[in-house]
Amino acid sequence: MEDPANEITNVITLLTAAVNPEIQKAAVLKYYARDMSFRHPLCIVPSAPNSRDAMLSILQWYRILSPMIKGNVSSVTYDEEKHIVFLDVTQIFHIRWSPLNPAPARLIIRLKLRLTPSPSDGSKTVYLIEEQEDFYHPDDIAALLLPPLIPVVRLALRAATFACKVNARVFGALGYWTVRDGEGGQGVALRPEGEPLPPVGENEEIELQPIGVRKDKKND
Repeated sequence: MEDPANEITNVITLLTAAVNPEIQKAAVLKYYARDMSFRHPLCIVPSAPNSRDAMLSILQWYRILSPMIKGNVSSVTYDEEKHIVFLDVTQIFHIRWSPLNPAPARLIIRLKLRLTPSPSDGSKTVYLIEEQEDFYHPDDIAALLLPPLIPVVRLALRAATFACKVNARVFGALGYWTVRDGEGGQGVALRPEGEPLPPVGENEEIELQPIGVRKDKKND
């Protein structure tokens, strides 16, 4: 990739939803570093001299499991200084032998890129994927594998929230991490409207006036 912010959506499509295995393999060899690493809730590829081969196998099995993969990248955030890309993706993954209707699953993909000389033109540099991490919520994992479990997983998550509320109150009453009123001692009252503003830097002192009527102090 020469322009990750604009190219990454097409790259992800080629890697996960290529129309044939030859295009997918070519994309893996072109866009991943040979020693790349991968983390996923269901599998992991540690960085190694030929770890890209394992990544290719994972993506191939992904397509074998689901001949129909649809994905939509809703947003791309690129940190040019750190060479990191975040993608907000919604995908539909339908297991080949499953009679169940697929459900959309949302994930966040984090890619760390490596700047390297272009293999076709040594005078240019390109970006390769050095690290990939896929982040799913538990109910999105259920949507990926067994959609009917989505309500069950969400109910379990709500039950965990309720347990947190009960435990916080019970243990707070017993003296663990108890909130007290008042300032000083163990209590504190937050008053944002009364807190002083941070100091202004030497180059930040600007006279704020409506646009079109601001004057230069030197001419006052």
